[in-house]
Amino acid sequence: MHKPRHLLALSTEEKRTFLDSIDHVFSDIDGVVWNVTEVIDGSSAGFQALRDVGKKLTFVTNNSVRPEEQCLAKLKKTGIEIDADNLIHPGKSIAEYLTSIKFEGLIYAIASNSIKDLLRNEGFQVKEGPHVIIEESLPQLIANVVDSEPVKAVVIDFDFNLTLTTMMKANFYLRRPDCLLIGGATDYILPATKDMSFMGPGGFLKALEDTSGKEMLIFGKPGKALADILIKRFEIKETNRALMIGDMLEQDIRFGKMCNFQTLLVLTSGMTPEELCKQTDPNLIPDYYVDSMGDFVQFINDIKKSNA
Repeated sequence: MHKPRHLLALSTEEKRTFLDSIDHVFSDIDGVVWNVTEVIDGSSAGFQALRDVGKKLTFVTNNSVRPEEQCLAKLKKTGIEIDADNLIHPGKSIAEYLTSIKFEGLIYAIASNSIKDLLRNEGFQVKEGPHVIIEESLPQLIANVVDSEPVKAVVIDFDFNLTLTTMMKANFYLRRPDCLLIGGATDYILPATKDMSFMGPGGFLKALEDTSGKEMLIFGKPGKALADILIKRFEIKETNRALMIGDMLEQDIRFGKMCNFQTLLVLTSGMTPEELCKQTDPNLIPDYYVDSMGDFVQFINDIKKSNA
């Protein structure tokens, strides 16, 4: 079975071959560039080193809670300046997909205000709620769940105010044959720091898919719908010449494998090399790993020295 190799442990020739084999770098943000409390040391320098040798850079995050303009501003503050076109997140991908199919109709959204605002700004009609605490009685439940509004799509992502009532309402709409089921972030666990993590929205997406009996279109990693959009948008002709970087095996590495990209794991969210080497699912085993993005500075310097 393939074992991932630390990038700095490669021979000089292997380093040169790897660097020459990639044109476009796709990377996660949270857990790679920064965590909840701080910017991860060396991340900006590592990405700049890759850009300095001509690699294209696009960030692909499952985080649509943070408005796009805030994310771009925060990246710029860390020393990473990119255009909005090179920042991909579920809200943007969902809107792009709905526009591509000329979607018309009402959308029921269990999602952040950021996603709901984005969809409305793109001209879509969005329904939410009910944002109420109901009595524990069947008549009250029915009154808040059942209605005749013409909902044609249910969108579910990270929602701090998700309730069983809103999930039941989404399920009610999904019983209609023409109602689409669309998902964003799939994360079951959200690492905050190396020592702290929280429950993610992934379980709720799975519950809604299971109870509705519908296949979900997923526009977060590792969604096939997102993979199709990414490869088309950036005109990736040779998928093996792209690299996916991330800190999560299930979201980032699985997604990279799905796209047939090369894959690299950063250990900045707490995974150890020993834990990584125990992984047996080939879809979760990266080709390479590094301690942090800062390792790319030494990696490229090693190549430059060998060429001198």
